[in-house]
Formats: sequence, structure tokens, C-alpha cells
Amino acid sequence: MAYRHQFRFIAAPEDGDRDEALAPLTRRLMAQMEEDLGTRLDWVAIDHFDSGHPHSHILLRGVDEHGDRLVIARDYLASGLRARACDLVARDLGPRSEREMAFTHMPSAAFSGKFLLL
Repeated sequence: MAYRHQFRFIAAPEDGDRDEALAPLTRRLMAQMEEDLGTRLDWVAIDHFDSGHPHSHILLRGVDEHGDRLVIARDYLASGLRARACDLVARDLGPRSEREMAFTHMPSAAFSGKFLLL
């Protein structure tokens, strides 16, 4: 059966070239998402290392563990998931320094914790 309802996003650690564990990071992020949403999730991810900016494309099936339509709050998708990802990367690599924030020219409020979620 084909499911039209799905979520697609890209997870890209800023220091992905230093983080040799992109797949385990993605698995931890999705496990955290399952905990946050209170349901098991059906998802797949493809890791890319060929662009100079390692990242994972994640496809999340829009159905919860009971077969009902998966509903995710807009604010969780817009900022909550990014915050969770930032926490995971900060645990691995430590928080961003002021120098790193200035170097990347990205405001810390929009890009904190060494992680970009598109």
C-alpha cells in the first residue's frame, strides 16, 4: 500500500567531516523523535559523504505505530527537532565557540549546537 503522507528532512551536522558517526547520530535523533512523539516511527535515511558536507536525507512515513495518520506539531518540525539534534551533536562534539559562530556567520539563535536541519 502506498502512503502519500510523509515527512522529508535533511540532517546535517556542521562538523560532519569530524563526526565519523553520522548514521548512529541519525539513529539517535530518530529515537529521540520517537520518544518526543510517543510512538514508534517507520523511517529510512541515506547518508551522503560526496558533497564536502556530510548529511543524511531522512524519509519518515506519516503513520504512527497504530496505523493512524502521524501528526507532528509545526513548531516541533520548525525548531524542536533542530534543538534535539543540536543537543545530540553538542554531547558528541561540545558546544560551539564564539569563534565558530563568528566564522560561519550564522546567528547562534538560528544555528546553535553545531547542527543544521533542513
